[in-house]
Amino acid sequence: MTAWRIELGRHDWDALRCGCRQSGAHPPETFTRLLSAGSVVEMTGHTLENHLEVQSMLFEVAPHAVPVMLTALAEDLHHSVRRHLVGMLEYLVTGESHRSEVEAGRPDLEEECIAAVREGILGLCAEAVSGDAEAAFGILEFVDEDEDRLEYYRSALAEGLGKG
Repeated sequence: MTAWRIELGRHDWDALRCGCRQSGAHPPETFTRLLSAGSVVEMTGHTLENHLEVQSMLFEVAPHAVPVMLTALAEDLHHSVRRHLVGMLEYLVTGESHRSEVEAGRPDLEEECIAAVREGILGLCAEAVSGDAEAAFGILEFVDEDEDRLEYYRSALAEGLGKG
C-alpha cells in the first residue's frame, strides 16, 4: 500500500472531466501504471499529458491529481517518472482552465491547483532538496507565499546544509 494509492481513492474520478474528452474514470489506472514504471519504456502510453491538461489548458481532473502527484513524489520513483510529475505540476499551476471548463462553471482550475500544491508545499521543498531542484524551485517561486522559506531553502541548498 502506498499513500498515493490511498489518495487516488479519495476522489470520484468517474464524475470528473478529462482532457482526452472521456470521463475521468481512467486517470487512476494511468497513475498506477505511471507511478509503478521502472523505466521510460514502461511509462510509454501512461503519462498525464492530454488528460490533466492539453497545451496548459486545464481540465476538471487536474486539481484532484495534484495531491496524488505530491504524495507520489515522496516515494522512490524512476527519475523519468519524477521528472514527468514535476513538469506536470508546473503546467498545472501556470495553466488556465480550458474554455470547455469555463463554460461548465470551472473557470479557476489553476487557482485550485495552486491551492492544492500549497497544501503539500513541504513535499515540494523536499523535492527541491533531493530531486530536480531547478524545476521544484520554479514551481515554488510561483506558489509559495512564504518568500523567507523559499530563500532559506535556496541558500541552504547552495551551502550544502541539507546534506548529511
